[in-house]
Amino acid sequence: MTWEVGENLVKSILEKAPYAEGKVRRERRLEFKVPAERIREFLMIMKEHNFPLMLQITAVDWPKEGEIELVYHLMNIELGTHAMVKTRIPRDLDKAKMPTVRDLYPAAETYERDVHDFFGVYFEGNEKMEMPWILDDPEQGLYPHRKDFDMLGYVKKKYKILDRFDENKDRYVI
Repeated sequence: MTWEVGENLVKSILEKAPYAEGKVRRERRLEFKVPAERIREFLMIMKEHNFPLMLQITAVDWPKEGEIELVYHLMNIELGTHAMVKTRIPRDLDKAKMPTVRDLYPAAETYERDVHDFFGVYFEGNEKMEMPWILDDPEQGLYPHRKDFDMLGYVKKKYKILDRFDENKDRYVI
């Protein structure tokens, strides 16, 4: 199945961003892959192509690849079209950095803080990155959505109710 409107839109965007890959996943769903160092430039192009709304920034931890994938979800209201803009960055905490895009999409401020709290990605230029957000744990460096995060160990340490988390039990209630 082809969606001609989407195919033309992807073609127009890629003409301005030849460094990116793009395709129509299905009707009203577009997907792009962009090098991390070009994400701001690409999002500006998306705005020019009538994607004024940022729905969310999500992340996926790929420990075997040593990367974190960031997915910027954008919406073209006029066409009712959702675009996912994907990029990958190194997983190491000292290298897991991206420039903020909150000047392009003000809603990004919240989503960048979410990704920082749960995955440890630092968005340079977002002044609120250091402020407490969702997680109030005083321990720094704990990112609970990373796949190597020891949730059971954390719960045992944090809540100190060890009998509920006996490792000999088949099921845990957390």
